Amino acid sequence: DTVGLNDHLVRGEGGLRVLPVRTIEDVQVADYQAFLIPGAADISPLVLAPETLPELVAGFAAAGKVVGAICGGASLLGRAGLLKDRPYTVTLTAEQRERLLLPEENFTYQDVVQSGQVITAQGHAFVEFGLAVAQALGVPRLERARHFYSGQGNRSMEAEARPAS
Repeated sequence: DTVGLNDHLVRGEGGLRVLPVRTIEDVQVADYQAFLIPGAADISPLVLAPETLPELVAGFAAAGKVVGAICGGASLLGRAGLLKDRPYTVTLTAEQRERLLLPEENFTYQDVVQSGQVITAQGHAFVEFGLAVAQALGVPRLERARHFYSGQGNRSMEAEARPAS
């Protein structure tokens, strides 16, 4: 499900339009396996969101659910208190991290950082982020996807294309 602060159409920075299926008030942690936060150049909606949003995110983490955030979306994990005692990455400068009160001592510049069920990623590492989330959720046959998205080819297509001997 896509979740919004309200039920209004959202237009992403790339022009993609998303109509949320639910609002944050409608989400029950028990109904989901994960809560994923997208990135954006403008994170002000996350910074200015009502406290119910970081509380919801914290509730997912407290229930042992997968919580993932990419790019600046990880700033919401800071608001939810999830970065105090764990390593993380975020696509924000040191100055931005300081302004958002993100713990600098836990920041590491890596493509993806996973600490328990909390996964953060740099904005450029969207494939690696997706694979890390899939692995945390126990998606079967993940190695096929990892092989495909690493640029090593498509085993299914290669098997089809081989001439019979």
